[in-house]
Amino acid sequence: MIVRAIDTNVAARFLLADHPEQTAAAIAIIGSGVYIPLTVLLELGWLLTSRYRQSREVVAAALLNLIDLPSVQVAEVAIVRWALGRFGDGGDFADMLHLVAARDATAFATFDRGVAIAAGPDSPVAVETL
Repeated sequence: MIVRAIDTNVAARFLLADHPEQTAAAIAIIGSGVYIPLTVLLELGWLLTSRYRQSREVVAAALLNLIDLPSVQVAEVAIVRWALGRFGDGGDFADMLHLVAARDATAFATFDRGVAIAAGPDSPVAVETL
């Protein structure tokens, strides 16, 4: 059962431990059981790479560790793990999450040929380059 969803700032404080009071609160709430929306993971990935200048490998590993916590729920965790793996290997995290979100479509149309390359043959939806 999903108790509550968390915002990006809660997940960031949990991962970064850069504000003692907020970090303690983030640890407590995440430990009590939370749901992390895909949009929060997207923003968190952007925040860690852009604002905090962490490498994609470090960010991918941190997000994988976060979603693997027993107290954390994420929609479609298996394909989110796929997206994080592709991100760690050089793909754009937003693009990979777009594919996750489009998994029920027949295809994902894009002008960006790099999406198909980064997604690889096991993409959750076929990538159609225009």
